Amino acid sequence: MTTEKVTVTVPCDVLAQARAAVDAGEASSVSAYVTQAVTQRVERERRAGAIAQRWGPFSDEALTWAWRVADSAEGQNLPAS
Repeated sequence: MTTEKVTVTVPCDVLAQARAAVDAGEASSVSAYVTQAVTQRVERERRAGAIAQRWGPFSDEALTWAWRVADSAEGQNLPAS
């Protein structure tokens, strides 16, 4: 895989969390941490696009439900609808 060096600006608290992850051995470098995060977002967007192409775009109701589940402490405490 080829790589290219870029410069990005991130909030100080986000950078601190990335550096803490490196210090904890969760990533080999800040660059590796950022690359993993961007890769995960690209994959989520690819999957969402594939779903939308096959079944149509997500409704506002479905998105609201998904965010509620994702934001809930355990994800299991909300009714299905």
